[in-house]
Amino acid sequence: MIGISVGYTLKMQEIPGINADLIVKGIREVLENDSALSVQEANMFLTMYFNELREKQANENLKKGNDFLAENRNKPGVIETESGLQYKVITEGTGKTPTENDRVKCHYRGKLLNGEQFDSSYDRGEPAQFALRGVIRGWTEGLLLMKEGGKYELYVPSALAYGPRGQQTIGPNETLIFEIELLEVIPVPQNE
Repeated sequence: MIGISVGYTLKMQEIPGINADLIVKGIREVLENDSALSVQEANMFLTMYFNELREKQANENLKKGNDFLAENRNKPGVIETESGLQYKVITEGTGKTPTENDRVKCHYRGKLLNGEQFDSSYDRGEPAQFALRGVIRGWTEGLLLMKEGGKYELYVPSALAYGPRGQQTIGPNETLIFEIELLEVIPVPQNE
């Protein structure tokens, strides 16, 4: 059971070049008190290794994102702002436009460049509410362009999203695509 658990953990982390025989050898050496390295040395090596992997992934994601945005900006209907945010109006709204101090109620779907969906209020069956000051910069900027009833597709460069740190299922320097439907602007009382 321990081996299966460790195997699934390693598989989920998608570490390239895993050699099961060497992993078993390392476990055997520790259990037999015959390890050439201390746990501190092993952890230091793993930290350096994972940092290098993350940096490589960040650089690859940044290049893919920049290439995508360079091509996308020339597509019909795509508008690019000074910050680098790109958007396309699917449906123009007719209601209120939010301010940075407002809360909004939205339906949305978020995808990676490979088309993998990482979040969706549609799938949860209810819209999300949040303060515009509490979301990624690309969302804030995009929503400030919209009016209630509008639906936009946002193409968010990593610098306006989660940057080099990424978040959960979003890798470092990922460019993100969001379909956002602004359902309601909810003014926040000034004393909040």
